Amino acid sequence: MSQPALPTPLTDLRRRVNLARGQIRAVLSELVGPVEPHFEFHREWNGCWCVRVEIREPLRARLDFTLLDTPAGGLLALPRPLPERWRRETGIPASDGSRWSLDPQGQLIAFTHRG
Repeated sequence: MSQPALPTPLTDLRRRVNLARGQIRAVLSELVGPVEPHFEFHREWNGCWCVRVEIREPLRARLDFTLLDTPAGGLLALPRPLPERWRRETGIPASDGSRWSLDPQGQLIAFTHRG
């Protein structure tokens, strides 16, 4: 039995930077409400694109996101570390409508609500 396809690290950001900003805004709006984020894009040692996001109003926070390509061609902005409530209760939406989370061992999985 083959494993289901999982998102892979985003290594080419050239045409997707605006999509990445929009996806991060959508994730934050869904999970914490409307905020005005400030973005700092950088590459990790393995070539994967990541984003440090600073929020100054209405709350102060700093979050890091890893950018991934979903199997269907969408973009997933996965917060690091992924807060436990988001991991268990909501998952993280990708731009293609799929939702993703981490299992208890920290492995990426498709999210299915366990109502």
